Amino acid sequence: MAHILVTGGAGFIGSHLCERYIKKGHSVVALDMSDGKKVEYLTGHDNFQFIQGSVLDHHLMHSEIDKSDIVVHLAAIADPKKYVDSPLNVLDIDLRASLNIFSYAAEKKKKIFFASTSEVFGKNMNVPWKEDDDRVLGSSKINRWCYSTAKAACEHYLFAYAQQENLPFVGVRFFNAYGPKLDDLGSGRVIPIFLKHFLSGDPVYIHGDGKQTRTFVYISDVADALYDLTFSKKSEGEIFNIGTEREMSILELAKIMRKVGGFKSEIKFIPHKKVFGKSYEDIPRRVPDVSKIKKYLNWEATTSLEKGLKLTIDYYSSRHGL
Repeated sequence: MAHILVTGGAGFIGSHLCERYIKKGHSVVALDMSDGKKVEYLTGHDNFQFIQGSVLDHHLMHSEIDKSDIVVHLAAIADPKKYVDSPLNVLDIDLRASLNIFSYAAEKKKKIFFASTSEVFGKNMNVPWKEDDDRVLGSSKINRWCYSTAKAACEHYLFAYAQQENLPFVGVRFFNAYGPKLDDLGSGRVIPIFLKHFLSGDPVYIHGDGKQTRTFVYISDVADALYDLTFSKKSEGEIFNIGTEREMSILELAKIMRKVGGFKSEIKFIPHKKVFGKSYEDIPRRVPDVSKIKKYLNWEATTSLEKGLKLTIDYYSSRHGL
């Protein structure tokens, strides 16, 4: 069994993945800047340790990498509002800290499992995107692209370390994973933002015209894929899309959430600039081709959007006494 270091281990995906590793008999150290509330239920387990700390702490990271067999690097700032408001912090966490981790892991010959993002493809309109498709980004003056750029640079470094220093790695690009423990209601990503207003009966505001499209993949399906990829030798040196191919507009998502939850909220529209200011561009379409991971692992998402949304709505409703 492996000893696994999970950065961002008390985050949304990290907390679910830590639980999966432990259930399969592995020992896990979850390192996170948060207070660890999302993994409190794991703290009594003999094979689990939570460390509150930063991936920018090089001494801490080197110490924990030394003890580990595999480094699962999930820690990142992935909130669009923060891309715009705090680009330097995003670049420090998502790029600078990652490069230190990669460098030390290569020196110590420790396998890296890296969480990239579907945003690396940017504004490429030729969907669905295969893993090797072109990236089409906006101007570097637009803060919105700092996250995408940081993650893409990390991918370049991983391929370079694999080529020149034989670093074993696997990378993944998430296409809107969702489910229980995603974000605090009203913050972060689109589903908890919408859900706060639906649960309170307030109007739900869609940014822009609502025609921008996305796909959504439920967290249990994500955890299945990540667990298998962690230990797949034939997947080393590769990057995989993790998602579904069911494309829908954000307006359609809001309507489906309203129907699944039996909500009555009115749906309204608000310009992007009112929410994010001038340093933001939206991505018109974001749809993955998932044939590669199906070929390598025979994996595909099996949870329907309606079922996943029902489970997510029930989770947040129960936590907030609704």
